[in-house]
Amino acid sequence: MKKPMNQRKKAKNSQIRRYLGLIFASVFFLLGPFSGTALADPGFTVAESSGSTSVSESGSTDTFTVVLDEQPSSNVVFSVASGDTGEVTVSSATLEFTSSNWNSAQTVTVTGVNDNIIDGSQTTTITIAVVDEISDNDFDSLADKTVSVTTTDDDTASFTVTQSGGSTAVSESGSTDTFTVVLGAQPASNVVISVTSGDTGEATVSPATLTFTSGNWNSAQTVTVTGVNDSLIDGSQNTTITMSVVDGSSDDSFDSLNDQTVTVSTADNDTAGFTVVQSGGSTSVAESGTTDTFTVVLDAQPASNVVISVTSNDTTEATVSPATLTFTSGNWNSAQTVTITGADDNAVDGPQGTSTILSVVDESSDDHFDAASDQTVSVTTTDNDTASFTVVQSGGSTSVAESGTTDTFTVVLDAQPNSNVVISVASGDTGEATVSPATLTFTSGNWNSAQTVTVTGVDDSLIDGSQNTTITVSVVDSISNDSFDPLNDQTVTATTTDNDTAGFTVVQSG
Repeated sequence: MKKPMNQRKKAKNSQIRRYLGLIFASVFFLLGPFSGTALADPGFTVAESSGSTSVSESGSTDTFTVVLDEQPSSNVVFSVASGDTGEVTVSSATLEFTSSNWNSAQTVTVTGVNDNIIDGSQTTTITIAVVDEISDNDFDSLADKTVSVTTTDDDTASFTVTQSGGSTAVSESGSTDTFTVVLGAQPASNVVISVTSGDTGEATVSPATLTFTSGNWNSAQTVTVTGVNDSLIDGSQNTTITMSVVDGSSDDSFDSLNDQTVTVSTADNDTAGFTVVQSGGSTSVAESGTTDTFTVVLDAQPASNVVISVTSNDTTEATVSPATLTFTSGNWNSAQTVTITGADDNAVDGPQGTSTILSVVDESSDDHFDAASDQTVSVTTTDNDTASFTVVQSGGSTSVAESGTTDTFTVVLDAQPNSNVVISVASGDTGEATVSPATLTFTSGNWNSAQTVTVTGVDDSLIDGSQNTTITVSVVDSISNDSFDPLNDQTVTATTTDNDTAGFTVVQSG
């Protein structure tokens, strides 16, 4: 390192003085026997305590002393200067020796100066020089002396991560949280820290890198963590955010630092459940076998299969297909269709309401869905059965004679009643024909079994020829299924042939 101009000039002057001194000394030596005793060379001594000088950035101190070797005729002043006051300072900028204290050593205290830079041990030169213009001229020619001071570094490469609120938590709705990163010491060159999320499906980070310079090293930089939405029912998930020094782009002092991590909790916003949508907003079929549909879809993605059973609570009115629906983590959001088919019966029961029940099959399903409530679809099945009854005459007509012959007809219901149907059978002229039985009772069990009515001719003495009698078949409203109450009466015409002949009889007494 080149010395400053004034030091070079001073060194040159000292060299010239040294040469002149040698010349004068030679002259004095040659003339000694004639001129008396030679003058001693002026000088000064620097002594380091313990033989060396060492301090640390924590502010520790060390000392050295300065003393003249010969008594001056006038004052001698030394300047004491630190070559780098950013590493060490000296307690006295000048030392002054007089003809009285010239042989009393004066102490210089060296103090370590703290900095934030990681620079290892630094060596600083302390220069002790005669201040010529205010010193005894005999000392002006003295060369400067130096003390090398070692300053040990107290700065350690590190970085600190601080979570806001002491923890980091976000949710799948996209909420954010932050933490900060700052260096623990000033680098000599840039330090680049990468920030990575262990699961970007749960949480992302911004920015991806943080760059610290020797200028901004102690300014905390903020990392924002954002929750990421998914459709999976997975509860709260923990994601590890890792901060790593990028060795190839960073001050070597920081390369060996361990990674640091932040654990981020992402709250789940997905709920186990399923949705049923009826086509047209309702479900209706007919006994003729018509169909209607509704769809089922999961509300969130399961980690494993979800099986839903589909059952009708009355398969005599409506049936379902399929009986189970299986959703996977792949098809969970694809609606599956259930078909309802009307079932025919013979009952006059009007529109019937049934329920189709959808239930998660716990033992075959993702546990998150086990607690999902059953859902029902109300199904209306319209009736295609009409209340009526049929009368059938044997041989196509009904004819009896007054001699007491009989004939029959049958009565049967055309549809199954929910309750009994009682039909009365009445002869319009019991003097010509009677009927048996007088009532017929049909139940939901025997409704389609024809019951027989017997018509019997009644004898009279009247020559009246063949007589027609009306047999009336009527529903007894008060004790019959209401569906049959409005039915019209039906009639059978019974012909009774006469067995009486016009004439008279004579009977002789005895």
